[in-house]
Amino acid sequence: ETGKAVNILVSEGGDDIAKYSGAGVLKHPLKPFFVVPTTAGTGSEVTSVAVITDEKKGLKLPFTSSFLLPNAAIIDPRMTLTLPPHITAATAMDAMTHATEAFTCMAKNPLSDAYATAAIKKISRNLLKVMDNPKDETGRLELAQASTMAGIAFSNSMVGLVHSLGHATGAICHLPHGLCMSLYLPYVLEFNLESIREPLGELLLYIEGPEVYSATPAARRAEASISALRQLRDALHKRCELPRTLKETGKVLESQLELIADVALDDGSIMFNPREVSREDAMAVLKRAWA
Repeated sequence: ETGKAVNILVSEGGDDIAKYSGAGVLKHPLKPFFVVPTTAGTGSEVTSVAVITDEKKGLKLPFTSSFLLPNAAIIDPRMTLTLPPHITAATAMDAMTHATEAFTCMAKNPLSDAYATAAIKKISRNLLKVMDNPKDETGRLELAQASTMAGIAFSNSMVGLVHSLGHATGAICHLPHGLCMSLYLPYVLEFNLESIREPLGELLLYIEGPEVYSATPAARRAEASISALRQLRDALHKRCELPRTLKETGKVLESQLELIADVALDDGSIMFNPREVSREDAMAVLKRAWA
């Protein structure tokens, strides 16, 4: 994302990146842009968007243009071998959230579904292996591929309330994006549950595998998917203390929840959430995520 912002300024000139934020502001192709991801999470190498934090205003600025799509990306897992455990965990959960929201949002479609389910399967099978053996190049490659697949998935559908809350929390409380995605994911899935019961239940196959899926009654598969994601977060917390609640971050004040809700309601991602979100709804999710 930083590289995309730099390329905008190098190509267009000036030093005020904010004036290029929004959709369709860029009118011309940028300079050739080749990327080598150093985390396995954002999927930015295959997206036409970027999000840059304005720390002075406490906002996350969105940039959307087909000209932001890199010309080529080199997916080399060796670039991620030295990632600290908490960044490995947070970025992988960012990709997991991209895929899960892509599969359950209002703009889901067969193409995005195929990439989303493949990404979820790779992350579910390999994340804890890599956490326990950080130099596992095969596992790192699986996570890198999953990140790219999840990026393709949400680029061809969209995301939802997890991202709206995450963008707001990141901007206001200066928390890493992947951490926010991991933190909010189960709470938002619970909020959306009755609107996404069928697709969320289907995800159990990719999260837990065919044996658990077939042994779980169809009416309970959606809840089982949420439970499995919570268990994954617990395992990550045990390994690297990745926060599961806002209180566990140590950087969010309960008094900030209303501001987070207000900013989240203005985030574009919320339009694609499968259930309409009121301010009261956002506050209810935030309160559940608090502790």
